[in-house]
Amino acid sequence: MALWRSLLVLTLALALVGCGSDDDEASDSTQPAATTGPGAPATVPDVADADLAGAAEQLADAGLRVGVLYVPSSKPRGRVIGQARPPGTELQRGDAVPLNVSVGPNPPENVTVPDATEQTEAAGRALLEKARFEVLTIPVPAVTDDVVIQHSPPAADRVPRGSLVILYAGG
Repeated sequence: MALWRSLLVLTLALALVGCGSDDDEASDSTQPAATTGPGAPATVPDVADADLAGAAEQLADAGLRVGVLYVPSSKPRGRVIGQARPPGTELQRGDAVPLNVSVGPNPPENVTVPDATEQTEAAGRALLEKARFEVLTIPVPAVTDDVVIQHSPPAADRVPRGSLVILYAGG
């Protein structure tokens, strides 16, 4: 229940800030593109069987976020084994796509994800790394302040030690 509540809060927050870049902007630009914002369409890519980091980056490129749920599986640790939104589904930029991610055949003990939101990206990353999590930061161009606006899995979730936590941060 906490995951869905977190995803709802995330979706509402993301609708306000958007995510990713416009698909119709020149691809040779080295600057992050302005976010289109709420209401702009985004198409869900196929991230099944990808590793979580790659899936999060593909979703961000499409203007979407990831909602991570670590689940028991014999598949390799960190592998996406299911996505709640089928590929090709039209969503709004900033929406979250819940993903089931394998904990692997012999997962380490579960630990609580600390709250890294409302901290600088460096401080949020340090907090999560101190708790022995892997961290991937996805930049949110619409947020100009250096602040973590959300992470997945969210704070207080219990996940295997060493799992990947996706930070969404501005700056």
